[in-house]
Amino acid sequence: MANKTINRIKQNQILVFAFSQVLVLSVSRQIIGPLIPLISEELKVGLDFVGSAISLSVFALFLASLSVGNLIELIGLKKVLYIGLGVSIAGSIMLYFSHSFPIFIVAYFLLQLGVGVLIIGNLSIIGSLYSTRRTSSLIKVNMGNTAGFIIAPIIVSLMLFIKIDWRNFYLFSLILLFALVIILWKIKVPMMVRVGSNLKTLFAANKRIISNNNFIMYGIIIFFYVSVMNTFFMWFTSYFQNIDIGINISSLFLAIYGSALFIGMILRNKLIKHFRRKRILLFSFIASFFLLIGVLFIQDLIFKNILIFLFGIAIAGNFSITFSIASELFPEHTNSASGLMVAFANLGIMVFQYLSGYFSEHYSKNSILYINIAILLVLIILTSVLNYYKKFK
Repeated sequence: MANKTINRIKQNQILVFAFSQVLVLSVSRQIIGPLIPLISEELKVGLDFVGSAISLSVFALFLASLSVGNLIELIGLKKVLYIGLGVSIAGSIMLYFSHSFPIFIVAYFLLQLGVGVLIIGNLSIIGSLYSTRRTSSLIKVNMGNTAGFIIAPIIVSLMLFIKIDWRNFYLFSLILLFALVIILWKIKVPMMVRVGSNLKTLFAANKRIISNNNFIMYGIIIFFYVSVMNTFFMWFTSYFQNIDIGINISSLFLAIYGSALFIGMILRNKLIKHFRRKRILLFSFIASFFLLIGVLFIQDLIFKNILIFLFGIAIAGNFSITFSIASELFPEHTNSASGLMVAFANLGIMVFQYLSGYFSEHYSKNSILYINIAILLVLIILTSVLNYYKKFK
């Protein structure tokens, strides 16, 4: 009984550490989104160039997702977490000095690379230590990411109000990142090296995973879903600027949207106890689709924000559910499966971040809504197949 209590305390410490990592890094990366119009103006580049820079930085996440799961198998989780924090620190330092577009590209690339490494590390923690309550634990850790959606725009609005250069935030974030390094040094994280701890067996495991039709279906859903979540947040203030709402105000709207995401995560944690997870995905995408159409056509600012708030509640938490179902297909290869699932997510972000920037610059600031509505329609079709086609039952 005493050993079980000790193990539970250790697991909870690791879970809190994972949540803290996700929260700090979420704020660091999400601050860029509300600032896109300002960064575009300061660095004298178009929105299409900023969109390309974001897509390139997501390529760092893609690289990490393809390699880090296997790296954990080979050298252990704790060393990989140190690598992720180290790269994130380097990216934050460079962002503080990013007064030219080339430096900004490299700096944000490094920050995203570090984030990518730590994301896979956290997913591996959940998959390995919390296999009996994987979905619930994933949602709890990802609440740190959702909290970043609330905190980041509030910080942006505050910095603009008191006229502080946004780069100063990254100087402050270094304190938090070094604190995480110290905490990681003190806590015990299991090595979690699997049986397949050489390159040949890892290659065979990856081949087996990507040849599974069910896994591919969940990967495609994540490809589209994470694209909606990422692009809607990143281009939010650009959309409102098009209807003559300044960044200082639209950042507060964005914080309200982040609060809706947080509420949605809490509700999702309750819903999974009473409803089938696949069914939750389907009805979530249906509700999100119609709410976003309302956001597009309703002009009244109050009603528009009410619909955005409801959209946030409806769309939140679906990555955790999809990832949890997919990882259950290969419990013996959690790390590799985690990396591949995140690779699908980052590939989607790369594609749609570029498209969002290009169409926002050359066609309309409403392009982000058009793109996301189309993606949600695809997600409705995919999750309908998942729910009603016998092959996936």
